Amino acid sequence: MSSPIGLVLKDPGWRRVVPLGLYVLLKGLDATALKGLQTYGAAHPVGGENPISFCNVFFVAQLVVGLAYLLPGHAGIRPGLALLKPADRWLLFIDAGLGLFIGPIAYYFALESLSVISQTLLFSLVLPVSALLARQFLAEPLPQGFWISLVLIATGLLLPGAAMAMSGGHGDQLRGYGWALVGVLALGSTAVTGRAIATRQWPAVITVGVPSTVTALVFGLIALALFGPGHFHLLNLSWVVGVILVYGLTLSLGSNRALRLAYRHCSVATVSIWGSLTIVVAIASAALLLGEPLGIVTVAGLVLLLAGVMVSHRSNPSNQALRRYMP
Repeated sequence: MSSPIGLVLKDPGWRRVVPLGLYVLLKGLDATALKGLQTYGAAHPVGGENPISFCNVFFVAQLVVGLAYLLPGHAGIRPGLALLKPADRWLLFIDAGLGLFIGPIAYYFALESLSVISQTLLFSLVLPVSALLARQFLAEPLPQGFWISLVLIATGLLLPGAAMAMSGGHGDQLRGYGWALVGVLALGSTAVTGRAIATRQWPAVITVGVPSTVTALVFGLIALALFGPGHFHLLNLSWVVGVILVYGLTLSLGSNRALRLAYRHCSVATVSIWGSLTIVVAIASAALLLGEPLGIVTVAGLVLLLAGVMVSHRSNPSNQALRRYMP
């Protein structure tokens, strides 16, 4: 017997549904939690300084993720690195630079200047950008419904923006769109580097543990250079440490582990399609927890955007086997 989402339930369904549901929930809450951190830090400065910065947030978050993979698999680090050719090392370096450094920084600063809803909608462009970059650099064919998907996503993005402009709203700042563009290009590019890494079947300690730990240390050095050692002293306050560790442990590490568990029991296509629901969680949580306005036009744009995402996934040749489970 098959479930509605294409999972063959030969063992208890919770082994598949729970990790996938946790990933959707935790990843969807990421932007709302980070925006809440930024707002709370700005409203409660310590010594005249915002205790929440991109440096210490990503230092803690990526260090938690990196050590979670580094410590259990530390015995395989040296032999794993020894097997890497110079080109392999450059591949890991570029992937980490785009996905763990440039992408997160752009994500953070875009969120500083945009609402969670606007930021979430804009970063949905990662999907079509990934497809275009894979077409350019990997010669992968575009999905059959790609252009339909792109039109739906673009329309879904334009509707809320047009409504805000007509109402005279100016909640979003132009620099936020610039950072969003940088983030979309960086994260979209990791589809190319990530696919190349996946074909190597390297252990997680090499592909996740080492890059996450190294980039965490880079964020720490940036914090020292920009703010000095005193910036870390601010983290001694229990509320700052608690909030950032909750973000690092629960959302960053939790969503990463949940995603890996989901991939153990679900197909890539299933995870991709249902992972699109993170957009819904992000927008709903921003409206409920941060009080961001959620009008009928924004809802209509969200529906169109999700339709575009679904068309892109279902038109992908690698997802053909999933069609029989979808309405």
